[in-house]
Amino acid sequence: MGDRSVTIAIPVHNGANYLGEAIESALRQQRAETEIIVVDDGSDDDGETGAIARGFGDRIRYLHQPQGGVAVALNTALANASGRLFSWLSHDDLFEPGKTEFQVRILDAVDRDDVCLFSDFSWIDAAGRITGEQRLDHSALSLNPRLAFYEGLINGCTLLTTRDLLRRVGGFDARYPYTQDYRMWWRLAREASFVHVPRCLMRSRLHPDQGSHRSEALAENCAFWNDVLDETSVLEAAIVDGSRERFLKRTGEFLRYRSPNRRVADRADRMARTSAAETSVSVVVDVGSDVEAARRTMASVEAQTRRPDEVILVGDPAILEALAAEGDSDGTCTRRLRPTPERQLPARLRLGLMAARGDYVALVTSPDLFAPEKIAVQVARMSALGCVFSHSSYRSGGETVATGTFGGRVHPEILGGCPIEVSTVMIQRVLFLSGLLFMHEDAPLASSWIEAAARYELLGLEEPLSDVEAPLAEREAGPLLAWLRASADYRHYTAPLHRLEMRLAASAPSLRRLEGSEDGAPMTAQAPAGGPDAAA
Repeated sequence: MGDRSVTIAIPVHNGANYLGEAIESALRQQRAETEIIVVDDGSDDDGETGAIARGFGDRIRYLHQPQGGVAVALNTALANASGRLFSWLSHDDLFEPGKTEFQVRILDAVDRDDVCLFSDFSWIDAAGRITGEQRLDHSALSLNPRLAFYEGLINGCTLLTTRDLLRRVGGFDARYPYTQDYRMWWRLAREASFVHVPRCLMRSRLHPDQGSHRSEALAENCAFWNDVLDETSVLEAAIVDGSRERFLKRTGEFLRYRSPNRRVADRADRMARTSAAETSVSVVVDVGSDVEAARRTMASVEAQTRRPDEVILVGDPAILEALAAEGDSDGTCTRRLRPTPERQLPARLRLGLMAARGDYVALVTSPDLFAPEKIAVQVARMSALGCVFSHSSYRSGGETVATGTFGGRVHPEILGGCPIEVSTVMIQRVLFLSGLLFMHEDAPLASSWIEAAARYELLGLEEPLSDVEAPLAEREAGPLLAWLRASADYRHYTAPLHRLEMRLAASAPSLRRLEGSEDGAPMTAQAPAGGPDAAA
C-alpha cells in the first residue's frame, strides 16, 4: 500500500447483532488502498460473531484472539496493520460513506504526520434511526485544539491519524478496559495536534448493552479524571485555559454538568480555590547602572506581601556581585545572577526570562519600584481570569498614570500607541515559551507587547502597582513606528499607524525638551482613559 493507504480496525466481542452493518459501512469507503481488520476478542457466542466476519471472505482480514479487552484488540490491529493511516470502528457503529476519503484529502493538505483528525457525528438508536447530531464548535476548537480532549469532545471512531504516531505513544493501555481511548487522547494531546473536521462522518449507536453503562466503567472513568487533575502541569493548564485555576474551574464545570463524575467535579473546585496560592513566582530584575538604585528596587521586591520564589538579576557583573554579597534579607527568596555586558534591554530581559522557573514572571528595571501588593494582586487576578499577560497603571513623579485602563482584545488598536511600561508587566511563563517576547533584540520593547496582543487578551489593572522613574513608552514611539513600517505583519494596518504618526508629531516638542534636559526629569504624561487611541 502507498502513502494514502488506510487500515480500518473493528474490534468485537460477541457482536453478531451489529457487526455486519459495521463491516458494510467500512467497505463502502470507496478507497482501493483500504484494508479492514476485524479482531474477534474471544467471542463465546457459539461462533456467531466469527461466522458473520468470515462471511465477507477476502474483502476483510479476520483475526481471532483470546479475550483481552478493547485495548488489546486495537493493539493487535495496530501490530498487523499495513496502512500508513489508521482508524477504527466499534462493531455497533457506522461510518458515513466517503468518511475515509474526505479525511485523507484533509491530511494530504495538512501534510504533517503529527495530526489527529476527528469530526462531528450522528447518534442512532438500536434500530439504526438517527436521533440527533453532535456538532462541535469549530471556531473554538481551531483556536484551542486541546479542548477536544479536555472537554471530552472526541469520539474515537471519527478519528484518522498515522499508524506510526499511535505506535510511538505506546498504543492502547490494556490496564484500562473502559478508558483506554481517552488515555490515548491524553498522550496524543501532548505529542500531536487535534484537528476538528466540521462534518458528521460517523453514526454512534446508543443501546442498553453498551459496556460504558456498567458501574465499573463509571468507577474507571472517575479514576481517569482524577489522574487528569493530578497530572496536568501548570504549564499544560495554561496552554489550555491560561492558568491552572481557570483550567480546574472549567474542568469542574465539565465534569459536573456533562459527565457522571460529581465527586471529581467537587475536587476540581476545591483545587481551584487554592491553586493561585500554590503557583510559583519569579521576578526578573534589570539592575541598571546604579548600585544604590538597584538596592532600592530589590528592597521593593523583597517587601512584597507575597514573596517571590526567586529573583533573577541581569545586567552589569559588578552590580550583581555587590547585590549577591548582601543576600536576601531573610533567606526565603533565591537570588540567581545572570551577568551580561549586553546593552540592549530586550536582550537582558530575555536572558532573565530564559532562566526563570516560576509559573508567573514579573519584570522590573532599576530604579523602578514595586508597590508592596503588586505580586499578590497580579497573580490572583491573572490566575482567576486565565490571562497570560497583564500590566497595570503606575505612579511617576508623584502622579498616577492610568495605563491600566488599556486591556482586553486590543489588537490592532495597540499599534496606534502602546502605553505599557515594562516594570508593570507580569506574564504567565507559557507566553515566553511560545516565542512572543524579546525575540528581536534591536526592536523596541513595545514590539513584544504588540506580538502578545496579536494572540492573547491583555489584562489591564487600574491600580498603580509600580513606581516608574522614567517612562519609556512614549519615548519609544518613534522607533516603534519605524519597526511597524518595516514589519510585513503590521505595516498594512494603515489607520492605527497613521494615528501613531500623529501622536508622535504632537508629542515631539515635549520629547525634545525631555531629551535636552540636564536633570533627566521623568515624563508623566497621562494616558487617556479608554486606551491609547482615545485622544487620537
